[in-house]
Amino acid sequence: MHKNIRRKLLKLFLVLLLGQSSFLKVAANENNSTIFIYRPSDVMTLTQGVKLSMDGNEFGKLGQKKTMRIETTKGEHVFQTKVGLSLGAPNVTGFSGARKFKATFNLNQDQHYFKIIFKPALLGGKHHVIEISETEYLELSK
Repeated sequence: MHKNIRRKLLKLFLVLLLGQSSFLKVAANENNSTIFIYRPSDVMTLTQGVKLSMDGNEFGKLGQKKTMRIETTKGEHVFQTKVGLSLGAPNVTGFSGARKFKATFNLNQDQHYFKIIFKPALLGGKHHVIEISETEYLELSK
């Protein structure tokens, strides 16, 4: 009789424990946001790899026609792009490189889509991070 009670209590404990852990996973995922980033091809910056940072943490380098996926929390985040020394037209890309770009985005949805485009300028261009729709992202990253 005691064995029966122990088994039932053990089963009840396991059911409650498993149910609680799956609830915690769902609750944790509600505060997360997935970021999809695409860098289209650009002849002007063909030799430049763009380093992407968010909140001061570098996530990697994006080449042309490449994508990146980042998991983060919802809320405001600062994105930054920069390029080290590279081959390029100095008057357009910024003396064999590109200037840093920094922008703040409010990530309030489960998924956000961005593209990185180069905007030339007289004293050196920048690789801008621009939010786009999911449809545009899917079209670009085919």
